[in-house]
Amino acid sequence: MSFTAIVGFATMILITVLLLKKKVSPMFAFTVIPIAAAFLIGASVSDVSGYLETGLNKTKGLMLIMFFSLPYFSVMSDAGMFNRIVEILLKHIKLGAVTICVITVLVALIAEIDGSVTATYLVTIPMMLPLYKKLKVDPRVLLFLCSASMCALFVTPWNSRNLRASTLLNGIDGANNYIFTKMFPLMVLYIIFCIITAVVMAKIQIKKGALAVNDEASQEVKMEYKELARPKLFLFNLLLTFAIILALAFVPCEDYFVFAIGLVIALTVNYPDLKLQEELLKSYGRQLYSVACAVFLAGVVVGVLSESGMMDAMVSFLVNIIPSALGPWLYLIVAVLSMPLMLIFTNDIWIYTFIPIVAGVGAKYGIANDVVVFTLLMNMGAMVSPVAQPQIYLACDLADVKLSDYVKFSFKPLWILNILWLVSGLALGIFR
Repeated sequence: MSFTAIVGFATMILITVLLLKKKVSPMFAFTVIPIAAAFLIGASVSDVSGYLETGLNKTKGLMLIMFFSLPYFSVMSDAGMFNRIVEILLKHIKLGAVTICVITVLVALIAEIDGSVTATYLVTIPMMLPLYKKLKVDPRVLLFLCSASMCALFVTPWNSRNLRASTLLNGIDGANNYIFTKMFPLMVLYIIFCIITAVVMAKIQIKKGALAVNDEASQEVKMEYKELARPKLFLFNLLLTFAIILALAFVPCEDYFVFAIGLVIALTVNYPDLKLQEELLKSYGRQLYSVACAVFLAGVVVGVLSESGMMDAMVSFLVNIIPSALGPWLYLIVAVLSMPLMLIFTNDIWIYTFIPIVAGVGAKYGIANDVVVFTLLMNMGAMVSPVAQPQIYLACDLADVKLSDYVKFSFKPLWILNILWLVSGLALGIFR
């Protein structure tokens, strides 16, 4: 193994260990460690500057998208648009175990539109939990369905997972939209899988004593609206959101510009008071800053590993030790094992350090880079890993479920969904 490869692997391992043990922030891990590694293999200051420029140029646009998209969806949430959609779904429905499980899938999908796992848990669990208790359905079903369903929208152009993965698609304009376009049929199919799973789980719960129908539960459904809610503007906000989604797909301009215009319009119409606008933007900024910075600075890792030769050296080493018969299938093997692997990886490490290595090995056997990225993008195992998704602690607390119970209950069915996702992608030709 060459010294460059050793430094590359050591860099990846060090970043992983420090983040897993929460010894440093992602921003520190993504900047100081790879830069130090570059100097260690003999790169000059000028060389490192070039690596950084190349890497950061790949993530700059993505940071700008997050800079405007997350506040936009926060405005929609504060204005009550998502609550109203859920209210419409629940109105005039006789609730039973099957119904609330299917509705959980729909509510989680609606809440995840903004790309926030935290918001999805905060919206879905408190609203649905009283119904689960009333109908005697295990709250672990609620947690599982919420976690599994939101995975469908990880491929939307503004979702952080899509944005991270798009940094790995060099030479493709609008990589985040490219991912969404390619994955859209699979996303629809996965949503169908989630609905079927919800029905199956509800039937199992009914056999265990859950109520098939309860008219009283239907009468108790009431949505809570914040002081910032603008129910009279629901139709306007809904149409504006649809217009933005259409513009992302068909208007030939930068995605962040579309969201910037949408944010300005949404704030002006919903909250014309300038002082309130300023307060809201400050609040959204506090939520956004650390995430946006981490995504932007992840470009340092990408730039250093790819431009310094470390990635090539690591790939060459792996190619030499992997049996030639196994090489072409490595990315699929990793996809099958992604559930248990995500118990030890963070989302950033998975995307920025692990996928590039697997893609590099695949390239040696003629597997296209984008195919590997598509196949390994979902990493559903993150939804049972508090290391990768710390929000799981919040979800378990909201549902009054022990973390260990949630993981034991959800791991197998989520792995089955993951396998179905993989098989469907292969059948559709997306993962081939």
